[in-house]
Order: sequence, then structure tokens, then C-alpha cells
Amino acid sequence: MQSGEAGSRASNIAVFLERGSIPILFTALVLTAFFGMFLFPLPSFQTDLEAFAPEGPNDEAEQRIEAEFGDERRPLFIHVQRSDGGNVLSIESLQEQQRDLDSILEWAELRSHLVEELIAAPDIIQRGLDESAPGSNLQNATTWEQLLNDTVEEGTTCIDGVADEDLATLASFGRDALLHKDLKFETTTCAWLDGNRTGGDPTPSASSTLWVFYLNTDIADDQRQVMVNFLRNEFKTLEAASSPEGSDGNTAGDAGGAAELQYGLISNDVLSHDINEGTIDNLVWLIGGALSVVIIILAIAFRSVRGVAFPLVALSMALVWTYGGLAAFRSSFSVLHVAVAPVVLGLGIDYSIHLQRAYDRFRSKGDSAALAWARSLDVLVMPIALAVVTTVAAFISNVVSPLPPVQVFGLALAFGVICAFITSTLVVGAMHVVMEKSSRPRATQEGWERLQRMAKEVVITQRRTQVFALIFVVMLTVGSVIMAASKLETEFDLTDFLADDMEVMQVREDLFSSYSATGWRPIYILMEPLEGQQTIVDDSDFIEALNQMNARLALAPHVITPSAVGEGDPMVESIHAVLHDAIAQDPDFGVSSGLRVVGNDLVTDDYQTGDAAAALLVLSDNQSTGDLLTGATWADRVAGVVAFDQQNSIIYLRIEVMVQASSNSESIAAAEGIESVVTHSSGPYGVAASMFVTGDSVKVNKVLQGLTTSQLESTVISLVVSTLVLLVLTRRIGPAIIVVTPVAVAAVWVVGAMALLNLNWNVLTVMVTALTIGLGIDYSIHVWQRFESTKNGLDSWESIKEMHTTTGVALVLSALTTICGFLVLRLSPMPVIQDFGIVTALTVFFSLILALGLMPILLAADTAMEANGEE
Repeated sequence: MQSGEAGSRASNIAVFLERGSIPILFTALVLTAFFGMFLFPLPSFQTDLEAFAPEGPNDEAEQRIEAEFGDERRPLFIHVQRSDGGNVLSIESLQEQQRDLDSILEWAELRSHLVEELIAAPDIIQRGLDESAPGSNLQNATTWEQLLNDTVEEGTTCIDGVADEDLATLASFGRDALLHKDLKFETTTCAWLDGNRTGGDPTPSASSTLWVFYLNTDIADDQRQVMVNFLRNEFKTLEAASSPEGSDGNTAGDAGGAAELQYGLISNDVLSHDINEGTIDNLVWLIGGALSVVIIILAIAFRSVRGVAFPLVALSMALVWTYGGLAAFRSSFSVLHVAVAPVVLGLGIDYSIHLQRAYDRFRSKGDSAALAWARSLDVLVMPIALAVVTTVAAFISNVVSPLPPVQVFGLALAFGVICAFITSTLVVGAMHVVMEKSSRPRATQEGWERLQRMAKEVVITQRRTQVFALIFVVMLTVGSVIMAASKLETEFDLTDFLADDMEVMQVREDLFSSYSATGWRPIYILMEPLEGQQTIVDDSDFIEALNQMNARLALAPHVITPSAVGEGDPMVESIHAVLHDAIAQDPDFGVSSGLRVVGNDLVTDDYQTGDAAAALLVLSDNQSTGDLLTGATWADRVAGVVAFDQQNSIIYLRIEVMVQASSNSESIAAAEGIESVVTHSSGPYGVAASMFVTGDSVKVNKVLQGLTTSQLESTVISLVVSTLVLLVLTRRIGPAIIVVTPVAVAAVWVVGAMALLNLNWNVLTVMVTALTIGLGIDYSIHVWQRFESTKNGLDSWESIKEMHTTTGVALVLSALTTICGFLVLRLSPMPVIQDFGIVTALTVFFSLILALGLMPILLAADTAMEANGEE
């Protein structure tokens, strides 16, 4: 029986529902149409490293300097091989590569000059022919003997090549980075040269080669990603043209036949494009899968069309409101927003199941539809509203994250939960009132006695095993902490959002297995005048500081230093490298500049302040080839490393350091290594300039640090806010702590399970602790509220049995629905989404177990303590 006040309140709500159900439904439809307008056309997904990178204190300075040089170079790697596994260095293969390369470059030139620079075997060979045998063309070559005779002076041996520093560097880089590990040239090319060019075949062999295109950074990121995909399709067209089906069918299979080439492309632009293209389909499929699971669970729970249809329609509205509201304020989504739908569905189903089970119970007692829903709201609206408040607080805590996508993700989840709460309480109720107004009340209480017997057995077991349960929880919690601390790492890579069987991922695997130097990317050191100065002074101390800095860079971790021939030089492009190469090529040029080369250092000799700037200005007008690999002129190289003011003084400098970073740990080590070089190269005896480190590896490092910060801060804020809200609403510290404790323990268990399953923190799983609070607090609140509502008239363990019979069953059903919905994410092709599905399912499972297993023991103990205190 309800109290008079509660009955009056329920009656007032019933009258409101009788009169307002149709207006409620009409308003819901209008809102759905309004928000739905923002989803047509469906906003695009934009996922790239730049979107995740947090803001930093040096952003303004970096933007100021990069405005002079342009954005960092964007390498596109192209893996070239023959379909038959043959030799890509045969004359026929090289000629086919050159024809395809010319076709691609012509295509790219007509599309905003997409390719600015390139490194490719046929281009390097043709450049060698242009230098040593003007007028010769690779297309006219018939044998490697002819190529070597045209490009290598008579009497030159491989040993002579090692003595030539430029040639040794070129050979080292080619062997490590551009040609497959199975390269053979000692027993062919070198043997032929060393044998006075008599006997044997000098043709080198390798099963693949790597081209590198440096793309035009003036093109907007989203446009460049689309153009790179078109470029990939252009390569596929060339493949089709060279295949037996696309040609005359006479392609030979040996090294001497026509080459059937295959091209695989990979870069951050390719990865971002494939992620964005696949995310929409993935979202639609996952929503459909989650809804299918929800339908099945609801059908089992309620065994009626209306019991399934009403929550389904209402939650579909909530999804439209959520994504429509997101689209109204953002022109594009990130891949994180895929996870919004299952969270909203999972929580919304919780609310619907609790309310509909209470509704069915009141209908079975003879209440009308309006009164039954009113009484359900009267009983459950407080715990549900409390759960919504704490859940929203947990999600909003993500706004403290330094990562913009994580901030938006938290706000989207919070808005989605509010929408799910509104539709589950008002819209579902209005549907029941409108559709069941004239139907008879259901007078059955199916399974009630069976549920009471089951609840009794559960309570008996809990009461007997209280001590053991508490010891078990403590031991498992401590073990989880130890495992998480020892095994969990933070990871971030765009490939986490792609399935392993996708073409681009296969190309990535081929690159790692084929070349000694893979995963290379640039890190930049940007320099500007010290505060209070107008220019960077290039005096003799400055030159010496550059020498020391260059030496430190050579020793920095993961800096690429080709070493196949000799020790090799680090892949560093700077004014030091430009001046060093120019003076090594023409010592007289160095004399006129007061500089000479000794080893890897620039040595001053009658040097005057400003001589380095003057030498660079001379080189800025030199249009001859300054880079044997890319074909860049001296003018191009100077433009990439130094910027002058109107008085021809140096105002900005840029150093490009190529690092090899195939994993997050390597990327962190590379970025921290360069930052250490900058630190040790600064100060009174260092480079007299303000220096900043930037680049993709640095951004990855910042993202990883931001993920760690997000995880810690959002968890602390979620716990504090949830505890404070519970404390204000319950007005007692005991119940507030009891409600939060199972949630906190569940969060620890989840991270321990992650370590056990070899899952790491990523851009989604890093939010698991805050999500555990947001999802798990619901179960604890329902258990506490049901216990509180019955304990005054019953013994504490009788109240617990009543809780298990009613609320406990509803919690199991809602948790089962949520777990199944989250496990649908396991079928996603994206590894990061798969991991998120596992983690969130574990979150719900542990939250349920602890809410029904641990929390009743704590409530019984708290009640006993209160009773003892009153005596």
C-alpha cells in the first residue's frame, strides 16, 4: 500500500499523463524531425592525428615559424613489387616503373601539384644518367652493363664507392630504406665491377622497392586525403593495364620478361581516409546489431510486442536527438562517436526495463495504464534521476581532457544519457497510456513465487559467506592493482582504428617485413630569435654550437642513420647539413665563406659574423641538384631550412630529423630524445635561439600524455562528483560511501582484467574508469533505493531478499541487455572498438556482481551499526 502522500502524487502524475500523453508524443516527434534534419546528409567523419593532438604552450610560436616554411612534410610510402615475386631491379621492371612513375607525376601535376618531391629507384637512376651521360634515357637501356658503363667511370670498384662519402650515403640509404632486405649486389654488381667488367651478370636483384612521395602540404588535410585515395586508384589502374588481362596477355614470368607490377600505398593520409570511409558503415552496422540484441532481450523479458516496441522507438528517438544535436554544433564527427550509440542504448534500456517491470507489476494489481506508469515513476524516478545525475557528471568530467575529441565525446555521452532518460520516462509512458488506455489490466503475477524462492536462496548464501566474500573482494582488488600497474601501457596509433585484413594494413605489414628502415617520419626543431632580439646571430659560436647539436642528433635514439656501407650519416636536414654538403662538394665555396669541412663538422677559418647567412643566400639562387635522392635543388634545400628578413639576416631556422618509430614506445623515445638534444643544446654555450620541437612523433607523445591525464583527472572528478551528489541527496555519509564503493572496486577489477587480457589503454579504453562510474552507479543506486524503501518494515536481510526479488531481477535483465549490446562491438572491424566492447561489457558485469553481491553485505553491516548505535 502506498502512503497517502505518495498515492496523491501518483494520482496527479496519472492525471497529467492522461491529458498530456498525446502532446508528449507530438513534441517528441517534432524534436526527432528537428534533430533529424541535421543528419541529412550524414556528417562526415574526420579522424587524423591533428584532431587528437592537444593544444600546447608553444603552438603560437610554432605556427609563426611554420608560416614561413609550410607544414611538415607528408611522406607517402609506395611498396612496389612484382606479382610473381620477381626482380624489381631488372631492366624491364625499372622501365615499367619509370613509365608508371611518369604517368603518376603527370596525373599529380594536374591536381594541385600533389607530389612536391619524390624518392624512387627509376628516378634516381635517370638522374644519374642525366649527370654522367646527358641525353641517355632509362627507357633506351637494354642491360645493366650498359647502365653501369654510362654512369660509373671506367676502373671504379665498389671499394672506391665506399670512399666517396656522398655515394656511400646514397648506397646506405638505398639498401636500408628503399630496397628489400633480400637485395643482392655484392655477388653481381660488385663482382662485375671488381672483375674489370668481364664475366658474369651485373644485374642486382631485390623482390621489392620503396617509393616515397612528399605531398603538397598547402592542400587542406581533408582534400589531400581524398586526393591520395584517387592517387591509389590511379595506381590500381596502372596495375590493371600491366596485368595479363589488361595487356596483350604475353607477360613473361622470368626476370627478363615484361614486369607485372603491384603498388601498395600507406601514409597518415591513407589511414585517415580509410578510417573515415569505414566509420559510417561501421556505425550503421553496430547500431543495427545493438538494436537487434536489444529486441531479443526485451522480447524474452516482456514477451509482448508493446514491451519491445515502445522502448525501441523511444531509444531510437534518443539516438536521433543525440547525433542530431552533435551534428548541429559540429560539421564532422570523430571515430569516437561510434561508441556513443551503444552507451546510450545500454543506459536507456536500463531505465526502460526498470520502469516497464514496475509498470507490469502495478498493472497486474488492476491499475489503469496511466496510474500504473505514474506509480512506477513515483517509485523509481528518484533512483533513476539520481543515476542520471551521477552518470552525466561522470561523462562531463571528460571536458578536463586536453584532447578535443575526448572532450566532445564526454559531452555527447552526457547529452545522450539525458535524451535516453527523457524518452524512457516520458515517451515510453505516453505510448503505454495512449495505446493501452482501453485495455484491461493484467491480473497475473507470473513467476512471483519462483522469484521469491530464488531470492531466498541468494540471501542465505550471502549471509553465510559474508566474511569470505569480503576477503575475496579485497584479494581480487589488490591483485588487479598489481597487474594493472605492471602490465598496462598507453597506446595511440591510427592503425588501431583499422581491421588487420584491410589492404592498407597489409601494406604496412609488408613494409615492416621488407625493409630495414621502416616507419620513418620527420621530427622538426624550429628556431626563432631569443626574446628581445630581432635575428639569430650566426657568429662563430653559433657555428660551433651547431656542430655540437649535430653530433648529439646523430646519437639520439631512433634517428635514421643508414649503415649498410660504412657508418653512414644521420638523416638530418638543416643549415649545418646544407653548408656541409655544399662545401664538401666545392671547397672553394667554403673558403669564400670562411668555412671548411673537417669530418662532420664545419670549421671556421677567417670567418666573420654573417658569412653563413651570405653563403646560404648564394645557395638560394643555385638551381643545380643539391640532393641526389630527391633531386631537390640547392635553392629548394635552403628554402626548407632558413628564412631571412628584408636585411637578409636569419630570423627562423628549421631542422628536419628523420626518425624510425614503428611503435608508440619508439615514438616516445624518439620525441624525448630530440627534446633532450634541444635541452642540452640550449643555454649560454648552446645555440643562441629559442627552440621548439614538433612533428607527428611529438604529437603522438602529447596524445599519449593527454590520455593518461584524461584517465586520471576524469576518474577523480567522477568519483568526487558522484560522492558529493549522493551525499547531498542521501544526507548521510554512510550510504553515499556504500553506493560508491562497489563502483570503485568494479573500476579496479576492470583495469585488472584489461591487464589479464593483454589490453592496453587507448583513446577509448582510457575512459573505462569514468565509464565504470557512469554505468555502474546506476546499479548501486537502484539496490540502495530499494533497500531503503523496505528496511523500516522488515529485517535488513528480509529487505535484501525483497530487493533481489524485484530490483535484482530487473538489474540482471538490464545488465544482460547492456552486456550483449556492448559485445556487439566485438564484431567491429576496428580493434580499438573491439577492445572498448570487451571493456564496457566487463564494466557492466563487474558492476552488477558487486552491486548485488558486495553492496547488500555493506548495507546489512551499516544497518547493524546504526541499530547498535541507537541502543
